[in-house]
Parts: sequence; C-alpha cells; structure tokens
Amino acid sequence: MVDKENAEAFDLLEQDILNSASPGIRPGLSRMAKCLGLLGNPQRAFKAIHIVGTNGKGSTASTIASILSSSGLKTALYTSPHLLHMGERLKIEGKIVSPQRWMETWQKVKLVLRENFIAETPPTAFELMTAVAFLILSEEKVDVAVVEAGMGGRLDATNLLGEVILSVITSISLDHTNFLGDTISQIAKEKFSVIRPGKRAIYVGGDFGLEKLFIDSCAKMISEGHIFSRECLVKPAHFSLDGVIYDFWTSKGYFFDSLETKLTAAYQISNTALAVFVALLLKDVFPGISDKTIRSGLLSVSWPGRFEIIRLKNGKVLILDGAHNPEGMAVFAQSLKQVLCPHENITFVTAMMKDKDIRETLKKLCNLPIEKIVCTQVPQLDRSESSHALADIARNIFTKAFIGDEPELNTALCEAVNGHSSYIAICGSLYLIGAIKKILRSDL
Repeated sequence: MVDKENAEAFDLLEQDILNSASPGIRPGLSRMAKCLGLLGNPQRAFKAIHIVGTNGKGSTASTIASILSSSGLKTALYTSPHLLHMGERLKIEGKIVSPQRWMETWQKVKLVLRENFIAETPPTAFELMTAVAFLILSEEKVDVAVVEAGMGGRLDATNLLGEVILSVITSISLDHTNFLGDTISQIAKEKFSVIRPGKRAIYVGGDFGLEKLFIDSCAKMISEGHIFSRECLVKPAHFSLDGVIYDFWTSKGYFFDSLETKLTAAYQISNTALAVFVALLLKDVFPGISDKTIRSGLLSVSWPGRFEIIRLKNGKVLILDGAHNPEGMAVFAQSLKQVLCPHENITFVTAMMKDKDIRETLKKLCNLPIEKIVCTQVPQLDRSESSHALADIARNIFTKAFIGDEPELNTALCEAVNGHSSYIAICGSLYLIGAIKKILRSDL
C-alpha cells in the first residue's frame, strides 16, 4: 500500500522517465543492451524466471512469486503495466520498492543517458523502467526474480536477462499484430524465441499446432520442454466471488486436493495451476519449495485488476477485469457465468484502445444477461477509442441492451452504479481499470 504522497512521487518520477525516453513502442534490443552494458550489466546478477504470452502473464507471475516467497526465497516480481503508479511494477518480498530508491537508481541511469546517448535514440520508457528495476534487483541481491515480458518476447527488453533458469509461456492469441505478426504462428515464434539454450521451458499448451512449434523450438535450443496441458490435469471443485478451489495432478505422480486461491475467476485456475507446475519443476533448484509452501503461496497471492471484486457500501459489487482482446474477454465472460446467479442482469462499463479488435472482443459478451453497457474512454489517453465510436460498435452487436455514450469516466461510473443492476462489470483495458481505481481511491 502506497500513500498519496508516495504515489505522487512515483507520478513525478514516471514523467521524468517519459521526458527522457524515446516515444512509443520501438521493438529492438540494441538501445537496452547498450544502456545495461554501461550500467555494468545488472541483469546478469540474479536468477530469473521469464514469463511471456498474450494473456495470463501477470497472474501467473504473481502466483509463482508468492510461492517462491512462501518457500523462504528473497523473491522479486517485475510486471507491467501498472494500474495506479509505476511503483507497482517492482516488488521485493511482496513489498513495493520506495519511490526514493527508484529515484536514486533512476539518477544513475539518467547519467548514463546524458553521457552516452547524445547523438543516439534513447531507450523507450519501458526499457528505462526495466533498466532501473534490474539495477535495483542486482543491488538487492535477490535470490530469484519473476519477470513478466512487456509486449512481445524476442525483442522485448526483458529478454536481455542474463540467468534465466526457466521460461514460461502462457496462452498465445492475436494481439499487437502490428509489431508481432498477423498470424498466431508468427506471434508464437516471437514468444518461443525467449527459450534459452539448455534451460527449461514451459508452455501452457492447448493448441496442437503451437504445441508442435514449441516442441520444435525446444529441440533447436536443446532445452527441456514441458507442455502443461499434456502433463497436468486440473479438476475444478468450487467457484465463487471469494475464490476458486481445484484438484491437481501431474504425470510424475504429484497430487494436490483442494488447492485454494483467493484469485476469483475461472481462468485463474489455469494460471495458478501453471504456477504450481512451475514450482514443482523448480524443487531441485530451490529445495525450500514444498507442498505446504505451494498451498501457502496460492492462498496469499493477490493480483489487482483481474476479476477483482470490490463491494460498495450500497451493497452493489464491482468486478474489475483488464480483458482487452477476444481471448481475454471470452474467459472473463465464462467466469461471470460461473460465479453469478443465472439470469442476474449485469451492467457493463467499458473503454477500449483503438488498436484492439474491438468488435470481436465485445462479441464475446453476447451470451450474458446484459442490462446496460456504458461506453466511455480513458482520460488523457490518445490511444483510447472515443466513447461515441465505441457506442456505435456496441449498438450493432447488442440489440437488446441499452447502450450509453458517456465520455466522462466519473459520470459513466456513477451512471452504472446508480442503475438497477447489482453487479457492475468494468472491462476493456487495464488503462481503464487503473483510471477507475484512482476514482475509487479518491472517493473512499
């Protein structure tokens, strides 16, 4: 928990980083490699577990970190994007690193930029944040860092990690096609390119063609490859707004009955079970991992903005989820069906980015009992589609629901909360979730 003063300090730091960075997304490793080299290559000073994929990366990474921390390891977690402030991106032993420490380390990186990138394109904001995080991790001498890739894989700044002991690939679907390729196989090749020679790699599986591509990629790298869907069996036992419970088997004879996590969504079963499989494979590297620490890690993990439940004083329930592409929205819709009462009407608040497949993503909600959809937009974000354009698309898809068009986010939220529905689902973008949480924080 970071107080308002520290959150404001992180906001000022982020602005300074943005002012020093190249704008936008610029795939490539040369800028980052040069920057890290001038800093003494801090990314080589700690063991890392590298998480890539399209959906489920953050939840999986957070669960792995929670298990490792419960196992007595000094564990770091690096994720993106953030919801409220950039300090959320880096946690050590479950705690956010102070803005003062971030600022001190940023000054070292900034000096390197000033002296060595005068005539060259500087790194992007994500690259600079990652460089600062790696430098902090090297100075903190963590036992292991769980690092989530940003957008891609092969050309992602995190792919410069020096001692990756395990690569984890979550589900893969069409996203960021202008950078990663316009077919699933092209995107998968970008993700599978993070597999390290002679090291272990795990792919969640589920698509035969991509599984074959993964196996071939591991063979080329002489890596030990594991496919979760082939080696593990999961049997869901209980769904509710308070969490999920499931049984878990592996082909090597491990069995857990009634594994429980407070992460609430059907898709969190797959994400957290994948993390359990990761932990089992790492027992030879980290002997402190046990059945007890796996259960403890699962029970204590939290991951805001993904089927996050917020109960309001008036008895209504907000369900916040960062689903922003067709696959993510499909599993979000499935989770809503499983945890809510049949025929329970739902009001949606949604905003989406212009570069997403908005129509196909919204169509995944068609089978839900939707009373109203309030279309809005994320304040001060050019990437956000206008509420008017979003509402036009929604009206063509949802012919029986009321479609609202409200560009002001505060007003859109109030309209939804003051309506008839007991449940308000907010989804479409993690940027939307972050903006909503800021409103809720100021109102609470």
